[in-house]
Amino acid sequence: MTRACCFLTAVAMRREPSDRAEMVNQLLLGDTFTIVEQQAKWSLARCDWDGYEGWVDNKQWRPHDGPANLGTGHDASPATVAERDYLGAPYLWGGRCVMGIDCSGLTQVCFRACGQRLLRDASQQATQGRPVDGLEQARRDDLCFFCNERGGIIHVGIYMGQGRIIHASGQVRIDTLTPQGIINSDTQQLTHRLHSLRRVM
Repeated sequence: MTRACCFLTAVAMRREPSDRAEMVNQLLLGDTFTIVEQQAKWSLARCDWDGYEGWVDNKQWRPHDGPANLGTGHDASPATVAERDYLGAPYLWGGRCVMGIDCSGLTQVCFRACGQRLLRDASQQATQGRPVDGLEQARRDDLCFFCNERGGIIHVGIYMGQGRIIHASGQVRIDTLTPQGIINSDTQQLTHRLHSLRRVM
């Protein structure tokens, strides 16, 4: 298998080897990965950081023999990274950069900046760390998970303390978190139903 590196700002990882296929993730500048399968135009890449796989255009990666890029060890907290670097960034399914980011992409890149490894999807992240026994026990940087009517995890955000959460919904925004869920700061409507909280730091 070939070792590779992302040399562009952001590269789409797609569900199928086609420009029309759904973007499921992004490789960011400096990310290292393994080519699992290579075709004429597309390659199936497995990211070193989280093991996530997707198809990338062969014009958008280069061979790489160096060590894996596994985080920067930023001194700030994940919530601080989210607020300084990503607040106002537009929502983009599969996105992981300031030009477009989804909810679990936001949590993943902010925790990675602090040297903490998170898996890619919200439902995967909900298996990491240890449970927090209710919002009254939550502290800054705890992960907050939200569910649909069937109880499936569909959303994640970072607790900021004092009843506030930063998350990607339409854009990266700060809203109120209650024991019931997220209250949109503009409409005062409940938008996401709280499922659980977990502490990974």
